[in-house]
Amino acid sequence: MIFMRSKIDKLVISFAIVFGLIGQVSAQENEALVAERDSLHLEQLVKAGIQKAYAASVRIWGYDTIKNIQNSSQFSGVVVSKEGHILTVAHAIQPGRSYKVRFPDGREVIALSLGRVGFANEDNRPDLAMIKIKEEGSWPVAEMGWSYSLKENEPCIGISYPATLNRMLPSVRFGRIVRLQNRWGFVHSTCKMEPGDSGGPLFDYMGRVIAMHSRCGRDENENYEVPIDLYRKYWRALNIAKDYKALPQQTDEIGEDPLSGSIISLISLEKPAFSLPELEERLSASTVSVTSTINGLQIKSLGTLVKVKSNHLIISKSSIVGTDVQIVTGGKNIPAKAIGRDTESDLVILQAEGRIRGGLTKDDFANSPDSLNLQNLGTLLISPLPAGSLPSSGSLPSSGTLSPAGSSLSAGRKVGIISSSYMDLPKVFSAGYFGASVQFREGKIILNRIAPKSPVDSVKLKIGDQVTGINGIPISRPEEYGGELRKYDPGDSITVECIRADSVFTKKLLLTKRPRGAHAAEQFDGGKSIRCDGFNRVFAHDANIKAEECGGPVFDTKGNFLGINIARFSRTTTIVIPAASLAKILASNVKL
Repeated sequence: MIFMRSKIDKLVISFAIVFGLIGQVSAQENEALVAERDSLHLEQLVKAGIQKAYAASVRIWGYDTIKNIQNSSQFSGVVVSKEGHILTVAHAIQPGRSYKVRFPDGREVIALSLGRVGFANEDNRPDLAMIKIKEEGSWPVAEMGWSYSLKENEPCIGISYPATLNRMLPSVRFGRIVRLQNRWGFVHSTCKMEPGDSGGPLFDYMGRVIAMHSRCGRDENENYEVPIDLYRKYWRALNIAKDYKALPQQTDEIGEDPLSGSIISLISLEKPAFSLPELEERLSASTVSVTSTINGLQIKSLGTLVKVKSNHLIISKSSIVGTDVQIVTGGKNIPAKAIGRDTESDLVILQAEGRIRGGLTKDDFANSPDSLNLQNLGTLLISPLPAGSLPSSGSLPSSGTLSPAGSSLSAGRKVGIISSSYMDLPKVFSAGYFGASVQFREGKIILNRIAPKSPVDSVKLKIGDQVTGINGIPISRPEEYGGELRKYDPGDSITVECIRADSVFTKKLLLTKRPRGAHAAEQFDGGKSIRCDGFNRVFAHDANIKAEECGGPVFDTKGNFLGINIARFSRTTTIVIPAASLAKILASNVKL
């Protein structure tokens, strides 16, 4: 412990020096060198916190130990004691139940719920809960910090399991503390969350648990956390298996934070001062605006400029690039035509009909790492916007402050961190919307819920109808039902074969785009990309790339080209196709 703390203190001191918190940087020092040092130390700080905290951040779901089946939606938590105490939130658990807990290393154990403090008439506030691993073992443990010693603009890290990604490994996000306590007693941070992240830990930059994910607002920077000091205060009460109807009378001392005097608050997280002057020309010259026409409407997107011998090619997102394509760069409109489309990756290759300056070369595509692992998580990424453009509406919160994750740190770019390793993202949310759920009963696929005004509702299918086929393909198992529907896109027509009261009939319906959900996490500015999944070997970051900003390049702070933003997947997640995959697609369409 002494060694760990000494190591952290050294990192804090070195980081503070760089940001002018201890001493002052010479006014004559090269601006580019200062910016490079800033980014390097910020990245080191984030990565060190992730390394310390990652292993103890767990995925949890209700589990019937008799039937050996999951019986609740997933949520998140963190192990904070060698005895197996797991902190989470009240709205995720019920007293007296069993839960399965999965660690990032793949181990799975059973835990039992202990205390819960969340009042129905107060929207489950204060939202405290604890469960405990049933068996003895050696568990990764996260250090508990303190929330009273937090500072505004202090860097923070979220590690949890968003349900939409449905991964066995957690997703990492980075932000800052906005408010130490709002009127409901929550810590307000910019570490984005969504369903499934509930109960997940918020860490300080030293990898200590400082709060727990509870809820979010419509704005991406509105994320509310249960202060860790409440868990300290009610530690013994939470160890009793009880659903409290009032705040427990039994309380504990919170204690003192031995590092409270050295906690940093970075003004560079509040102002757009993060800059890499030596990269400006390279970043802006690689990004262009793309306009085209789809169904009579003008659609905007971004493109990544590539120079192949004497040709200038633009790679962009195929599903938002139609006909009458124009490349907008340097104040000029240049016609372009599609010379190749890869529907599997949702990429289009355009050839400009005029000269464009700049562009990535063949050598740039060799810098994408062969694999991504824990050491890569927290790497700072830059998504440049076209030269002269400003951040999209919504990237700056109303206060005028901003965070690294989900905001522009200077005009013309957005910055986030690598949130995941490489992954396959099956086509689920991008499939055409059917509007009904089913249950498997007595060997039959039976409609058990129909959404109002959905495609199914529009053709008067009813709850209780049996689905026997889709477009002539027999359907008799739940996996066949879901697998067949996922083959089709919004706008596709399908024929559904059904049985109702022994009468066989068919209905033809038009699949639509999946509607936004009512949850605040579905209401973020710009929304998801229509084609947001169905990709192989991609990775995630946490910048708030708008759907119309997909197609643009992604760099690290050294200027290495890592890939293209291909989709805004959810409130917390933007998806990137890595440079190595892009090189293969390019090679199949043009001679490099």
